[in-house]
Amino acid sequence: MYSFNANQLSDQLTDILELADIDEVVVTRDSGENLVIVKESVWRSLQDAAHLFATDVNADRLVRSLQQLRTEFLSQPEVE
Repeated sequence: MYSFNANQLSDQLTDILELADIDEVVVTRDSGENLVIVKESVWRSLQDAAHLFATDVNADRLVRSLQQLRTEFLSQPEVE
């Protein structure tokens, strides 16, 4: 995670956008809430995951599907 003061933001925008390719960037302010900058694709993925896990029914189905996939994958004989 990288941290920048809000006053530095406009001067270093290019560098900040490059860092966002690697990690999230936290823009700190002396007063008020901070801001986190992430790539749009990361943000959309987080939103999708939040939507999928929004209800207990969906979360249970997803967990069961993952468990089933792991069981099937681990039970496959090794190919030599």
